[in-house]
Amino acid sequence: MHFGKMRTPPLQPINASRSHLFHPKLTNLLNSTLFHHIVCISLYSNLKTIMGVFTFTNEYMSTIPPARLFKALVLDSHTLIPKLMPQAIKSIDIIQGDGGAGTIKQINFIEGNQLSSMKNRVDELNEETFTYKYTMIDLKDEFEYIAYEVKFEPTLEGGSKNKMMSTYYTTGDVTLKEEDIKVGKERALGMYKVAEAYLLQNPDAYA
Repeated sequence: MHFGKMRTPPLQPINASRSHLFHPKLTNLLNSTLFHHIVCISLYSNLKTIMGVFTFTNEYMSTIPPARLFKALVLDSHTLIPKLMPQAIKSIDIIQGDGGAGTIKQINFIEGNQLSSMKNRVDELNEETFTYKYTMIDLKDEFEYIAYEVKFEPTLEGGSKNKMMSTYYTTGDVTLKEEDIKVGKERALGMYKVAEAYLLQNPDAYA
């Protein structure tokens, strides 16, 4: 579990006009830097018990150039993926936005799936660097949200090296289960492999 470096806000002394409300020694204590940091450390310690952060990185190699994969898996995923995976995904609906940052997509699974649907919020979409960041929101109790960062990089052979970083934000003292990691990884890899196979069989698609 990793937490960023703590930053404490600047000390705001008690206004002189209100100092009469406190005993002089208490006023000095409240205005002291030491007291200020003790309070901040206490709040930060409580924060650590509220949320856990777990990050995982995966890499996949493909003979498909980054531009084609990006178009198929990101820009047109709401149209292509349900067609390629009808046994698992019923539809992908854009319920807010125009596809760019701030857009919310709802993935609807077929009946009998463990999940009926899930929502992804687009945080960043860069067609020049083939970078895509999104967050899975409205999750079950043990997760606050899951953030993903995907980047498609060209290789010397004309294919692509594709990186995905997944960051899980859990609530309370919940420990991330291996099953949760496996399910998320298999879901992402499944979409990736199906799209890759389609592009190999259809060299003119998304060219």
